[in-house]
Amino acid sequence: MQELKKIEHLCGYQFKNKKLLETALTHSSYAYQMNIESYERLEFLGDAVINFAVAVEIFKKNPDKDEQYLTNLKSAYVNRNFLYRVGENLELKDAVRKIGFIEPRLDQVVEALVGAIYLDGGFNKAKRFIKRFILSEPVSPLLDYKGLAETTAHEKFGKSVKYKLEKEYGPAHNKMFLISARIPGKNLIARAKGKTKKEAEIKAAKILLQEMEKI
Repeated sequence: MQELKKIEHLCGYQFKNKKLLETALTHSSYAYQMNIESYERLEFLGDAVINFAVAVEIFKKNPDKDEQYLTNLKSAYVNRNFLYRVGENLELKDAVRKIGFIEPRLDQVVEALVGAIYLDGGFNKAKRFIKRFILSEPVSPLLDYKGLAETTAHEKFGKSVKYKLEKEYGPAHNKMFLISARIPGKNLIARAKGKTKKEAEIKAAKILLQEMEKI
């Protein structure tokens, strides 16, 4: 209970339904052992709420910027590395209920926390959290390497980039993915690893883009 109060204090929101906060801080390893719900469904909801709230706010604050700039800026705020740091700042790591030495994905916990706040207090409360802990930090737009690789592939070869899952390995809570990116009919292929398929695809796209730019 003390841990819950601490998280409420740090995030600036008092839950009416404490069970929602408990669920937001429950890793699947603990949930499976105790036969209770993990934070995964709340993570799904929170991801959608964060993406929407961030998109609306940066749209309003950047009236002179085009769609590509807004897309890249949103990516800077909603990517896993940035949200992981938010989770660290909120000291979520020690609050997550888990089994063994599993390292919880704090970006997922942040998303679950936002989902829980949304269900407990509505969109305005969730938006207040997002503005305070996510949008308050100045960031530079992240380049859309997949988009850039696709555009370059069309311009140079009239082709689209094809991505393929080459391999996945590791335990369920800490998987790694090997993805290849290639240009059909061309001797151009790039491979990269990531903790998610999306992360690996972005890395592979970046490498492929660098190879295409040499031609």
